[in-house]
This record gives sequence, structure tokens and C-alpha cells, in this order.
Amino acid sequence: MAATCKNYFRTSDDAIIYFEDYGKGKPIVLVPGFVCTTKFFAKNIEGLSKTNRVISFDPRGQGNSSKGLHGHTVARNAEDIKELLDYLGVEHAALLGWSMSGQIVLKYHMLFGNHRIDSIGLLDCPLGAMYDEEWNAHGLKGFNMDGFNNFLKMSYTNYEGYCAAFSKKIWSGNDDSMIEWSKAEFLKTPPWISFAIYSDLVFQNGYEMLPNVSVPILFMGADSAVTANGKALALEYYPKNTNPNVYRESHVFETGGHVFFYCNPEEFNAKVLQFIENSAKHQK
Repeated sequence: MAATCKNYFRTSDDAIIYFEDYGKGKPIVLVPGFVCTTKFFAKNIEGLSKTNRVISFDPRGQGNSSKGLHGHTVARNAEDIKELLDYLGVEHAALLGWSMSGQIVLKYHMLFGNHRIDSIGLLDCPLGAMYDEEWNAHGLKGFNMDGFNNFLKMSYTNYEGYCAAFSKKIWSGNDDSMIEWSKAEFLKTPPWISFAIYSDLVFQNGYEMLPNVSVPILFMGADSAVTANGKALALEYYPKNTNPNVYRESHVFETGGHVFFYCNPEEFNAKVLQFIENSAKHQK
């Protein structure tokens, strides 16, 4: 879409957030992953907005949002979501986070409960990259600070090369035509901002938040170079650590890897809409 002034709002600490708002009906809020943007959800917005109100945004520092040096923490990003939903007057939304933004979605619920939301979703989300636990397959497992510091060094010495490598990791074998486009989206996040938010993200442990979730929750995953055990996380590890009294669904994808929602939009959209319908019945 062509952005206008109506696509921006100012947070309480003066960050400028870019957002897109489509359709009418039950709200679905799509939160992009680390250094990603609304554009990754283009195929999903197109389909979901035929029956639902669909909102997505570029987190502070990413995409078309402002590049200030402040507020690059999981908690502040969760507060940005709250302020955006307040600004738009959203009620009873399904809040879905992709990849590391799952940490932000869980933090939102921990901080604000069911304020303006009635369900959440984790879309191929590594929770607790640093923690030495059976469920964690992240490369930083075991508080691998040498790996963390090498990652930062590689990023700031050749940030374009890092973004290219990350893009290839996501798309190779799924849709190679997306590699250059994706790299360009990643480069909209300056390296100093990516360092800051990544530093806070990897030290969060969303897995420990799961038992406190009190709204219906959707788990989706796929095995890929980004999330090696994504299917096991969605089917086994995350559900078994969730309050058994909370309604939950798990779905896995055999194709598309970390970007299964983009590669399989019709299947993804149908599963999301079915979850929303099922969770509404459960809450009655």
C-alpha cells in the first residue's frame, strides 16, 4: 500500500510506528520477526482481510518506523503494541507473533493480560535462545556468549553480508526469488538497532511465560535452518508447558520452512481462521 500520514502514530516515548490496517471484522494483529516488516505478511493480509480486520506494523527501528536509539527492549516493544491497539480502538484481537516476536507477544500478555486481545499465536518462535534446555535448539544455547559476540562482530563489519546470509537461510529451497527482496527489507533496520533488540530478545525466556498464559494460544511451526526443531516445539514442547485449562491448537507445515505462512498462505490463513472460530466457542 502507498503510505500516508494515517499510517503512522507516535508512542508515549516518541517513537514513530508505521502500521497497516485492512478490512473489517474480528481483528488479527500480525507482528513481524527480528528485522522484518509488514511486507512479509502481504499474502496473508490479502486473504485474511476479506473476512477480518488485519493489522500489521513495523516494530520500532524496523522497516518504515523511526530509527531512534531508545526503547529497543522486548518490554517496550510489547508496550508499543498496547499503544497501537489503544490508538486504533482494537478490541478482542488475535495477536500473532512470528519468529522472535513470539517473545514480544508473550511479554505483552504478561504485562497487560487480555487488554484488547482474546488469543495469541506463536508462529515458528524460538523462545529463550540462550537457555540450556532440552527444547532449545538455538545456536546460542548454553549462554554461548562467544557465538553471540561473533554474531555481532560479523554484523557490524559486514552488515549487508549478514543480511544476505540471513535472507538465504530463510528462503533457499523455498523461494530463491525472495532473497534479494528480503535482504533489502532487513537493511531497513540499522545495525546498531538490530544489536540492541537482539541483545534483549535472546536473554528473554518465553518458555517460562507459557504456564501463565490465560487466553487461547495457537502454536505453529516447521523445521528449517532457522528453527531446526520447529515442529517439535509446536506439537510437543510448548503445548506441554502451557496451562492445561487453556485452549490451544498446534499446526505444523511440511513445506515453506520458517516462512511457511508466505509459502502456504491459503493453508495458513485457513488454520488461523479456524483457530479463532474454535477459541471463540471455547470461551463461551
